[in-house]
Amino acid sequence: MSEAVAEQAQAWVRRLMAGEATQGDALELAVWRQSDPRHEAAFVHAARLHRMAREAASALRDEAATRPASLSRGLSRRMMIGGAVAASAVGVSIIALRSGATRFSPPLADFETAKGETRRVVLAEGVSAELNTLTRIALRPQAGPGAFELLTGEAVVTVEARDAPVFIFADGGRTATTQARLSLRCLDGEVRVSCLEGTAHVASGGQATALAARHSVTYDRERLQAPTPIDVTEEAAWRRGLLVFRDQRLGDVIEEINRYRAGRIVIADPRLRNRRVNGAFHTDRIDQVIDQMKLAYGVRAARLPGDVVFVT
Repeated sequence: MSEAVAEQAQAWVRRLMAGEATQGDALELAVWRQSDPRHEAAFVHAARLHRMAREAASALRDEAATRPASLSRGLSRRMMIGGAVAASAVGVSIIALRSGATRFSPPLADFETAKGETRRVVLAEGVSAELNTLTRIALRPQAGPGAFELLTGEAVVTVEARDAPVFIFADGGRTATTQARLSLRCLDGEVRVSCLEGTAHVASGGQATALAARHSVTYDRERLQAPTPIDVTEEAAWRRGLLVFRDQRLGDVIEEINRYRAGRIVIADPRLRNRRVNGAFHTDRIDQVIDQMKLAYGVRAARLPGDVVFVT
């Protein structure tokens, strides 16, 4: 369809959803839709995009609602999508939702980063951690000096030589080391521990394994997988401002990109999700992925308020 027809369809959808349409407008719209099959297709497409925009706004509200107040300030202006203003009430033990339901706020963190932020923290003498975007950790002094729990996100932990092990907890599992540099990632109920230097011991769900340098292990609440070799130059590439993808689904790539950029990229065409992607993107120029998708797949990208981008 032409850009002009697409814009007309979007104008009709905005008028309807804003409650400004009259009975005469409804009749005019019906005539417009029936006058050309392209008009009908454009209207259906615009209505679908509007629905997905509302869903994206809801996802952003949920993201803000489960984030501590220190990371939620200033988000509401970015979440004004199609007239829907997101407001979050965080910092209490129970959060009230519009539906009347409640949910518990996330565990308290001692250190945390906002979207796109990285931070280095010293946890004890000879123990430090570099936190990636949207990462939260909580100190666990009862487990010894430098012990902490990775609540969510990614961190590279450096443990200098010591007599007693340092313990790192994540989603029910435990990693111990007396000297190592480890990359840890805890997202969506799955934990990945990568040993960049030194050695470590990983235990979860009654299972345990030794972890040698240049190997990683993944676990969840049910299973601890066997260690596999890794490319150290690509592991934790975010420390160098890079995101590296090797033969990964475009849908998974976009989910990772969304952890770094304000707003959200939404793939409106589900067929695109399974396209395989290879490439590296700079975190300080993260929107370059949209331009590369246009070149590689010939897709269209529609930008909406709130830094939301629909790819069709």
